[in-house]
Amino acid sequence: MAECVALNPDGTLTLTGQPVDQCTGYVLVSGSEHASMSFLSSLFEWPTADIAATWLVGAFGFVMVCNVAGSMVGSVVKMVSTDRH
Repeated sequence: MAECVALNPDGTLTLTGQPVDQCTGYVLVSGSEHASMSFLSSLFEWPTADIAATWLVGAFGFVMVCNVAGSMVGSVVKMVSTDRH
């Protein structure tokens, strides 16, 4: 659980008893809280340009491959279709 602490002139920490959202000093968190906060904050970071470009090209390539495959399947179905209109 996070605690609000103040830094004393001699370098020690003292609990202030303030709620964390109103803390004017430092917020002390446990190791597990820090790990979960850093994991959650990493989910919302902007990707690097290389990663963004890879996702963009990959998504566009996937759409193009599906389009070409669908066109080929449609051509084969039309060729072997017995229904003549």
